[in-house]
Amino acid sequence: MRLYWHCMVVFSLACLVMPMIASALESIPQCAVNCEQQLTNTTSCSTTDTACLCTDTTYGTNLSSCTMANCSMKEALTAKYIISRQCDLPIPQEYPEADPATIIPFILATIFFVIRITAKILRLGGGWGPDDYTIIIAYGLAIASFALNTLMVHYGFGMNIWDIRPQSNITMAYKHFFAFILVYKSLISLAKISVCLFLLRIFQSPIFRYTNYIMIAVNAAIAVTWMLTDSFHCIPVHLAWTGWEMEEQGTCINFIASTFANGFVNIAVDTAMVIMPVYEVLKLNLSMQKKIGVAIMLAAGLVLTAIGIVRVVILAENIPDSNPTFQLEPLIHWSAIECQIAIICACLPASRALVAHIIPGTDTAHDSSAAHRYPNATGASSRAATVSPFVRSGTGEKEKGQISKTVSYSVDIGTRAKQLKRESDGFIQLKNIETGEERMFY
Repeated sequence: MRLYWHCMVVFSLACLVMPMIASALESIPQCAVNCEQQLTNTTSCSTTDTACLCTDTTYGTNLSSCTMANCSMKEALTAKYIISRQCDLPIPQEYPEADPATIIPFILATIFFVIRITAKILRLGGGWGPDDYTIIIAYGLAIASFALNTLMVHYGFGMNIWDIRPQSNITMAYKHFFAFILVYKSLISLAKISVCLFLLRIFQSPIFRYTNYIMIAVNAAIAVTWMLTDSFHCIPVHLAWTGWEMEEQGTCINFIASTFANGFVNIAVDTAMVIMPVYEVLKLNLSMQKKIGVAIMLAAGLVLTAIGIVRVVILAENIPDSNPTFQLEPLIHWSAIECQIAIICACLPASRALVAHIIPGTDTAHDSSAAHRYPNATGASSRAATVSPFVRSGTGEKEKGQISKTVSYSVDIGTRAKQLKRESDGFIQLKNIETGEERMFY
């Protein structure tokens, strides 16, 4: 037994020490040594005075330029790494692997997703529909995006590219980055499509529905277009993760320009998707308090718009050039957060129906619907509710010098049991007598 524990201790020490020994055994490539010899006359420091050479910024810049011009990329990065260790420069890490800024949104997204699925299992807020199946796929992608972001940090994103050891980790980091951008583009579009499909359940206005179908088509087109663009932004494709070596000929499009374009398109779509339902809600015959509450719930999508703007600003401030693994990490970080916020925004409305079911009265306490006007109604019945002529959800509008037109809505109450079920489900159903249009809202 003692021999076993001795072996385990020796093995553990070897695992810790071997990387240090390997680093120490690395030597500056000959091409970098030649550059050092060529630049001895450009500095006042002695070639043996490492501390002086490390503080000579002009010498350091010239040395970097010389190695990049005369060495392969792997050799240049190796030289940069060894010189950085000789100068005792810190190794920065932009974000930790276990980052609360990405973990907390992921936990919240999971909670809201579970709430939505629970509400559907309990048959609250309507039955299963395309919006639910779409968000299930999107949540699966959210898990993948969280895992890929963690792996990218593990393999070196957030560090200086020359500090990533071994260098094979750079390739692994770029492979995960390639997968991440595909997951990100598909997830964001799927979450928005899910929201659009959900809104089709609520609003029956022909203009709104046509507009919503257009938004679904736009989001689908965005997903397909950008996934194809990102999948083949390098020809051959594997240059997307091996191109940093600069050892193979190929062609790559400007990834930064395409990312900017995608960011601006997403901001425009997000803004339109927030305005559409809020405008429709304001036309409904609800109490002002309920209108404000529902509008705020739908306007939560503005958070997604804000994050999209933050991503564009961050990309503008961190355009990757000589140190991509370090400069790209803030963009990836906010993209990972955006993925989780998209799930939260898509699942938020369902939480209202579940809360109303768990805490009776929270959803209908301030509602002016017929369920409160006729609490003792029995059997199939229909009552008329008078709506103010200023409520634009009807067809009447008061004009100067004319008699105001009153628009009537019938509220289908049915049996008392049916009424209570609708209250617990968090639904309000309004029917326009003149047009026959029905609206069902959480």
